[in-house]
Amino acid sequence: MSDIRTLLRQSSHYLSGRILIMAAGFISFPILTRVFSVEEYGVFGLISTTLLIAMSIAKSGFPSSIVRFHAEFGSAKKLDDFYSTVFLASVGLSILVALLLLIIVELLPEHFLGSTMVRLIPIVSLLIVIGCIKDIMTSALRAEQATKMYNFIAIVRRYSALALGIFFIFFFVKGIYGFFVGQAIAGILILIVLLFYFRKKLKLKPSNFSSEIFKTTFKYGFPLIWVELGALVLNYADRYLIQIYLGATALGIYTAGYNLATYVNDIMIYSISYAMTPLYMDILVNKGEQETKQFFTKTFRYYLLVMLPVVFGFIAIGPNLLAFLASSKYTGASVILPYVVIGQLVHASAIILNSGLFIGKKTHLVSIITLAACLLNIALNLLLIPLFGIVGSAQATLISYIFFTGVITYFAFKEFSFKIDVKHISIYLVASVMMFLIVQNIHAGSHLSSLIGQVSSGVLIYSIVVLLLDRELRSNLARIF
Repeated sequence: MSDIRTLLRQSSHYLSGRILIMAAGFISFPILTRVFSVEEYGVFGLISTTLLIAMSIAKSGFPSSIVRFHAEFGSAKKLDDFYSTVFLASVGLSILVALLLLIIVELLPEHFLGSTMVRLIPIVSLLIVIGCIKDIMTSALRAEQATKMYNFIAIVRRYSALALGIFFIFFFVKGIYGFFVGQAIAGILILIVLLFYFRKKLKLKPSNFSSEIFKTTFKYGFPLIWVELGALVLNYADRYLIQIYLGATALGIYTAGYNLATYVNDIMIYSISYAMTPLYMDILVNKGEQETKQFFTKTFRYYLLVMLPVVFGFIAIGPNLLAFLASSKYTGASVILPYVVIGQLVHASAIILNSGLFIGKKTHLVSIITLAACLLNIALNLLLIPLFGIVGSAQATLISYIFFTGVITYFAFKEFSFKIDVKHISIYLVASVMMFLIVQNIHAGSHLSSLIGQVSSGVLIYSIVVLLLDRELRSNLARIF
């Protein structure tokens, strides 16, 4: 139980910072869905997706290389050469990717992306360069274990971009164009702060560039692009296909539903994934395989103890929550919520289930399986969007996630398997379904009062059923209190 407590404690550290950052999403969601038209919100989602994909290519794994090689080059007294090389290489690659994006968009027929998207691409290209440089510098903070400064910059970066974006919408440039102008200005200001912070620590000079360091860091980081890029394609490729097949209005409705469904799950994925890997490797090295397997069994069980009611509860309250936060013009998005949120649960489970591939040093299989899931996702979207619209796209995502998690679990368990606690997980599933059946029928006078009644009733019902049926959990809670 002590290892689980350590996981919970360390996850809570990451969770606290992540909650502050993710809270910006909850703050911005009801604002942006109201100030943007449905079409503009769809374009907003498409631009955000394009930015994530372009930046993952432009960074070429250099942020991970900084964390990996900082101590090594620091002990060799080559930090100036190391940082100069990585910084200059990142700037060059980000500019190259930004220019390629401009050229690609210029060559594509305008109806593929829409006129608004095409008009915003120059700002997106600027954001690619700014974002890559900022990520390099914040990775240096991680490498130096300056966690307070790292969290401070991450939080300020998120909220300043949001605040300036909304400020520009209301006072300078209306609509989505003003939002991204504000984002660009916020990015430049944060970049100036980071350059000022590092001005005395680092000597970033072209003369310090080392081809040997470049080869070492690029060789390590470049393969990581495909894992990150594959995950982005698996999550976001459907946005482009919806834009092509159904247009910006359908894309806006789909994006609103998808974004809302992923907020809570993203918080859980982030906190567990950051805390779990170093912890289970420490257990494996110091306590052996048996203790590690018990750790995974308990971790997966307690993960589903929390996430199953979250998922079923979200499906029950989703329509009310969507109407309350995003307004009635996005109520059409409620039809995709069950598919998206269940898919997110299945996909997030892979963080625990695929650990055997990392223990067995078979990470190349992660890239291969991710690529296969991406191809399946695109094929299913091409098939299902014309038939079922945005629901077909959500169904394609769910099927792709099930495929990804099933295949990766099969290969991971061949390397390192652990027992799935079917008995207790079944209890949590039954309790979650019972809660769902009751909560979905609770309605009050307004969306807010309905939400309060649904959430409070759901927590109470689930807690009572689980505590009645799970004797071991009762005992553990008694010891804790």
